[in-house]
Amino acid sequence: MGSQVLQILRQGVWASLTGGWFFDPHQSTFSNCFHLYVWIFLLTFPFLLYMVLPPSLMVAGVYCLVVAVIFATIKTVNYRLHAMFDQGEIVEKRNSTMGEPEEEPAQGDSNLPRDPGVEMTVFRKVSSTPPVRCSSQHSVFGFNQVSELLPRMDDSGPLRDIKELVREQGSNNVIVTSADREMLKLSSQEKLIAEETGKRDRSSNVRRTQAIRRRHNAGSNPTPPASVMGSPPSSLQEAQRGRAASHSRALTLPSALHFASSLLLTRAGANVHEACTFDDTSEGAVHYFYDESGVRRSYTFGLAGGGYENPVGQQGEQAANGAWDRHSHSSSFHSADVPEAAGGLNLLQPRPVVLQGMQVRRVPLEIPEFDLLDQDSLHESQEQTLMEEAPPRAQHSYKYWLLPGRWTSVRYERLALLALLDRTRGLVENILGVGLSSLVAFLGYLLLLKGFFTDIWVFQFCLVIASCQYSLLKSVQPDAASPMHGHNWVIAYSRPVYFCICCLLIWLLDALGSAQPFPPVSLYGLTLFSASFFFCARDVATVFTLCFPFVFLLGLLPQVNTCLMYLLEQIDMHGFGGTAATSPLTAVFSLSRSLLAAALLYGFCLGAIKTPWPEQHVPVLFSVFCGLLVALSYHLSRQSSDPTVLWSLIRSKLFPELEERSLETARAELPDPLPDKMRQSVREVLHSDLVMCVVIAVLTFAISASTVFIALKSVLGFVLYALAGAVGFFTHYLLPQLRKQLPWFCLSQPVLKPLEYSQYEVRGAAQVMWFEKLYAGLQCVEKYLIYPAVVLNALTVDAHTIVSHPDKFCLYCRALLMTVAGLKLLRSAFCCPPQQYLTLAFTVLLFHFDYPRLSQGFLLDYFLMSLFCSKLWDLLYKLRFVLTYIAPWQITWGSAFHAFAQPFAVPHSAMLFIQALLSALFSTPLNPLLGSAVFIMSYARPLKFWERDYNTKRVDHSNTRLVTQLDRNPGADDNNLNSIFYEHLTRSLQHTLCGDLVLGRWGNYGPGDCFVLASDYLNALVHLIEVGNGLVTFQLRGLEFRGTYCQQREVEAITEGVEEDEGCCCCEPGHLPRVLSFNAAFGQRWLAWEVTASKYVLEGYSISDNNAASMLQVFDLRKILITYYVKSIIYYVSRSPKLEAWLSHEGIATALRPVRAPGYADSDPTFSLSVDEDYDLRLSGLSLPSFCAVHLEWIQYCASRRSQPVDQDWNSPLVTLCFGLCVLGRRALGTASHSMSASLEPFLYGLHALFKGDFRITSPRDEWVFADMDLLHRVVAPGVRMALKLHQDHFTSPDEYEEPAALYDAIAANEERLVISHEGDPAWRSAILSNTPSLLALRHVLDDASDEYKIIMLNRRHLSFRVIKVNRECVRGLWAGQQQELVFLRNRNPERGSIQNAKQALRNMINSSCDQPLGYPIYVSPLTTSLAGSHPQLRALWGGPVSLGAIARWLLHSWERLHKGCGAGCNSGGNMDDSDCGGGGGLTSLSNNPPLAQPTPENTAGGGDQPLPPGPGWGPRPSLSGSGDGRPPPLLQWPPPRLPGPSPASPAPTEGPRPSRPPGPGLLSSEGPSGKWTLGVRKGLGGSEGEPASGSPKGSTPKSQVRVLWRVGSQAAQVCSPTNLSSLPQAPLDLSLSPDISTNASPPRAAQDISCLDSSAPESGTPTGAPGDWPVPAEERESPAAQPLLEHQY
Repeated sequence: MGSQVLQILRQGVWASLTGGWFFDPHQSTFSNCFHLYVWIFLLTFPFLLYMVLPPSLMVAGVYCLVVAVIFATIKTVNYRLHAMFDQGEIVEKRNSTMGEPEEEPAQGDSNLPRDPGVEMTVFRKVSSTPPVRCSSQHSVFGFNQVSELLPRMDDSGPLRDIKELVREQGSNNVIVTSADREMLKLSSQEKLIAEETGKRDRSSNVRRTQAIRRRHNAGSNPTPPASVMGSPPSSLQEAQRGRAASHSRALTLPSALHFASSLLLTRAGANVHEACTFDDTSEGAVHYFYDESGVRRSYTFGLAGGGYENPVGQQGEQAANGAWDRHSHSSSFHSADVPEAAGGLNLLQPRPVVLQGMQVRRVPLEIPEFDLLDQDSLHESQEQTLMEEAPPRAQHSYKYWLLPGRWTSVRYERLALLALLDRTRGLVENILGVGLSSLVAFLGYLLLLKGFFTDIWVFQFCLVIASCQYSLLKSVQPDAASPMHGHNWVIAYSRPVYFCICCLLIWLLDALGSAQPFPPVSLYGLTLFSASFFFCARDVATVFTLCFPFVFLLGLLPQVNTCLMYLLEQIDMHGFGGTAATSPLTAVFSLSRSLLAAALLYGFCLGAIKTPWPEQHVPVLFSVFCGLLVALSYHLSRQSSDPTVLWSLIRSKLFPELEERSLETARAELPDPLPDKMRQSVREVLHSDLVMCVVIAVLTFAISASTVFIALKSVLGFVLYALAGAVGFFTHYLLPQLRKQLPWFCLSQPVLKPLEYSQYEVRGAAQVMWFEKLYAGLQCVEKYLIYPAVVLNALTVDAHTIVSHPDKFCLYCRALLMTVAGLKLLRSAFCCPPQQYLTLAFTVLLFHFDYPRLSQGFLLDYFLMSLFCSKLWDLLYKLRFVLTYIAPWQITWGSAFHAFAQPFAVPHSAMLFIQALLSALFSTPLNPLLGSAVFIMSYARPLKFWERDYNTKRVDHSNTRLVTQLDRNPGADDNNLNSIFYEHLTRSLQHTLCGDLVLGRWGNYGPGDCFVLASDYLNALVHLIEVGNGLVTFQLRGLEFRGTYCQQREVEAITEGVEEDEGCCCCEPGHLPRVLSFNAAFGQRWLAWEVTASKYVLEGYSISDNNAASMLQVFDLRKILITYYVKSIIYYVSRSPKLEAWLSHEGIATALRPVRAPGYADSDPTFSLSVDEDYDLRLSGLSLPSFCAVHLEWIQYCASRRSQPVDQDWNSPLVTLCFGLCVLGRRALGTASHSMSASLEPFLYGLHALFKGDFRITSPRDEWVFADMDLLHRVVAPGVRMALKLHQDHFTSPDEYEEPAALYDAIAANEERLVISHEGDPAWRSAILSNTPSLLALRHVLDDASDEYKIIMLNRRHLSFRVIKVNRECVRGLWAGQQQELVFLRNRNPERGSIQNAKQALRNMINSSCDQPLGYPIYVSPLTTSLAGSHPQLRALWGGPVSLGAIARWLLHSWERLHKGCGAGCNSGGNMDDSDCGGGGGLTSLSNNPPLAQPTPENTAGGGDQPLPPGPGWGPRPSLSGSGDGRPPPLLQWPPPRLPGPSPASPAPTEGPRPSRPPGPGLLSSEGPSGKWTLGVRKGLGGSEGEPASGSPKGSTPKSQVRVLWRVGSQAAQVCSPTNLSSLPQAPLDLSLSPDISTNASPPRAAQDISCLDSSAPESGTPTGAPGDWPVPAEERESPAAQPLLEHQY
């Protein structure tokens, strides 16, 4: 703890104060000295120049030039060195170190050189653990030292032993110098022969002692520790045994050589660039090391000097790394012999090196006598000593090119360079760094020359200058405002950029104060643009600049790109009424769009108010301005700030070749329908806006030109204010409160309940209630009528006032204010109406009743009050969060620091309130320090909050290696597999969220609000980012299914009810019915969240899991599974379209021919009588006769269901093929189990392997299956999956599948409606996202305490969620605190106090939802936009958007209806009601006749009218009295009730040509098979009367029929009544709806029926023209242009 605090103080606090400089004891002396001298120079140089030299611009120029030269030199050298490491040439130095003389050989060995040791390698004892860093400087051994220490294989002769050198040194620190590398050859062959005898003797001793060691290690240390690197290879040991026989005893090399030799093991199968030396830090170089936990890892250097770290896979390296893992912990090996064979040279070739800086390894300090049996003393000595290598002199150098053809060698490493200076990414960044340093120097010295700083503040300002410049060389990492772990290159530019901005602002404000170019302006009693105003602002900026060290220490300023996004978003939202931005690019786009609209409107406004207005008259130009203002505001409010989808739509229209190219590249992946849906939705919005903006502009122009606002300005304003207040109060306060779960925290149940409130389990989609329709309707009235009228009235009155008093106001400024204010207020009213009525009420009360003399015009008052109210709501939310969080009666201390901070925060309440004011003013989070009661202000963030675009990437078989998929645990943990459900939930919310918000199902909402969706297992946080008119952009963060203990406690808090609480203080007197008790009401008011809906219905998947072990524990149950497995294989064989090809395949027939031999049986050990039903006990295996005795009936039935007959005898090729495949499948199951035992665990493992497609064909008898891999892919693989489903269904009805027909139909049904797949298969994700009804999978769950297999069953249904609205400032504050604690304060404690449960604030759930690695959500969705047009119930309520094409089609149908009605009226002499019935009713009842294909005698016989050209019909339009969800009204049943008529099973006679209908009451007789309404004059557009329209469903009533009958329901009821039959027109009545009605009907029959609607359509055998074949309009079926209109009506 103490070391961590010191590290934070040194690298965090002190570095933030100085700009990045601090003393690092873990770095080299050169690095620390360089940092110190550069910092002192940057601090003292401007200070001395200012104090010594006279103030002049010449001195400033010299200062800038010197700084530029120094920075350019440093940046250039740094850039060139990194380029040298990336692309330079490595120069390997073979000779001894320069300047070191070669030592003379010893006296006794004058003819042979001595052993070259490790060059200047120091083995010394240290007292402390070195820092944990991945650096070659802290590695144990380098390759050069290894190659020097190990003798060459081609050399011979006695070598000077390291141990003797140690004894000569006589100390613990042994220095071994480099000697001559050339070894002398053996002088004679006789010496070799003499050595053989001693070598053989020692070999036997070595083998015996090694066996003793292995036995000893097996008993004492069965599991080698992670630090063991292995002993030398056997070839090296054999070579060492051939050393000269003169050595009488075995000596021991240091254990470092033991470790180093293990580095030389060949890495098999590596196709990457593995580093050969520690100095190799080029791009892609891979180094290996062991971490603190003993896990072997690799570190790969990246392009920019950084890198990434991964665990080293063990699958492909077990053979190569066997020596690494199978040896003991002993660090010694035999080195008594000198290798002399030249064949061992390959051992000294360059091998990948292992970085050992990540783990401390202990080796013996004093090398004892070699005793293999004394292992305990060796381990004890290893624990007492530590080997550390002093910084070695590099043996490899790089070519550093000074000039073309001139280079010098540089001995340096990349890691040391990165510790010295930050790496810049390219030439542009280097130029930017040099330019910024020079600009900082110039602007800083310019302010010094101006005399803004005196006394000690001069030195303080020089300190600020030095910190800004130094951060360009070595920045603070991590910074207090850094949003990410690791090196953040953007944060390095924050200080100089902010310094330059502040200096420019100080200089500009001082110049404005001195020159006073603007006349002072008095606004609301404040004098603006005066000299004192500018000087005061300059002094504030000066003080802020001097406080830079403390500002950056507290992290009050964000990084540059975040600040840019924040400023642009705030200007667009509060200045122009825009929506939130999702990225810096979208912020620029949104603000540019708003500026363009304001510039367009400004000209009209300025021109309108510059000309005098006639009395009681509004100029045309001003009316044009009003019309354009409302239309543009409406259009901008409906557009998202993200232009990605819009650009995609434009690109698909203008550049289709680019779209086709992108589709070709993405064709390999499964298509995602989401982009096409988004483009279609945006296209509909644009088409609708094209029409609606014109209509709105024309209507607004007409209203403005009518002078109603001038004539009634004394009364109209207050009427509009009162109306807006009343409607807003009822809509946004009263209705949401009555719909809450706990209205006013007093009632225990909502007053206005949805239909699903009392349902235990939701069965369908939520029904639209009357109060939801009322809420949506009032919002429309409020948005599109009231507030536009309020703004237009204010615009007209203010413009008239400005024109009447031109001297009082500046026209140009007033025109600008009117344009900006009108644009902002209208867009805000369109986008977020819940917040408008309070703003309007405060404006009226403050400036009309309290302080009318301060009013500057209602429009400007309203504009400024909207800004004030938005900040006031933020302050209110912050104070609620703080008071709720620190309430003493519900405080939850997560650590001892919390208990200390709680009383400490009490005296600082005033400071806390000031921080709350400042944070509300600048929209910054107020975060608790380390989760305690001490609050500090964080840096400003946009509404999106997170700077990174983080979203979860699912891991499946499409993005993982095959070896990972086949592994036992391929990373398929529960979190990764369960993330798909949150992804599906995101897609569901994308379709319904915006519509549900409009219907008020989530209560009041606004940009930045946060909600929690809680279900049985799904807990997700939904963050609303952008809220527009008909669109919402949100992000969903899914939490773990089985979360931590703290998460479960908070989930219980938000899901449990408080209705049962009967407490009042300390007693329990009870409570009134449906009213909360006193304690419950008090507790609910002290929460940072509230339940807005307890039954929110959303489409999702219900998850049920069964333990596979319990379903397969008994052998009988496994036998049932195997039986279904066999039957499923037979089913898929018989259903395969390639069956004929397989049966005729010569190779398959040849391979399967032996199975038909008498007495043949497959006696594989995996087959047994206990699990195989067809096991032949006599032959001890699987035989064809036993197989046929059990499964021949099933094979014959499956073959009989084929369209083409197949031979089904017991010895037919079909039966033989089925037998071969069934044997293969069962053998594959046994092979995958990896065990011959009968236990359950291997069986489940093999079943899971086959389920995910891991088939291992190991038997030569099964290799025939490779003739066609579809035998595995299309037969065996789906067979094992279907067997699991059948086995699961077996428990519900064991005897259901006894009959072959039932089993066959069950498999066919499951194949059609069910997706059975492994969860790692991309098809699983695709099936879920495409809303497949049911899915099944087998999951292997590997937890810390469990290893089990579960059968996962998914069923798509409507789920019930609880919607909890969380205080958005609580969420932002906790997120900011978590980021500061983990990134800047480096708190790595997994049980830290800030993530402990706090039910009043949901602290654990909120902190868990942070971006990884700060939090641990299992799914974070991308920013997703939901449009109101995608909500089906809202479309049915309002209709879809209109377009020019829809209007053209409506006009065409209206003309057709009018023509048809006039023709019917003129020919029959009837009234207009009849013609209306014939043509359809209103806008939604149009012609539904199919087009006339060709003239026939039937359609040319009656009447001489020619048919009109066809046109598309309109979609269904619900009546206001209907249910509101698009269904027909209750008056018409669906399908209509059957009337008495022919039996559905009886055939009806074919209808002939229609005879002329006689006048009289028998007109509407329903006798005959087609008793429906008909037209007597015209046959309609569909040809003959008896010809049905293709595509019409049998026995169902088309929607067009229902529409017309509902429209003319009153006339139909009158006509069908007996009393009105005589009043019918005598001419035939033609409705052009259906086939003709027979004319031989009697009046009493029609009088008995309720509406004369004969719907007795026979289901089979229906003749042409029967009621079951009601025609569907061909234009609805065939015209693609009509489809959008059919689906979206306005």
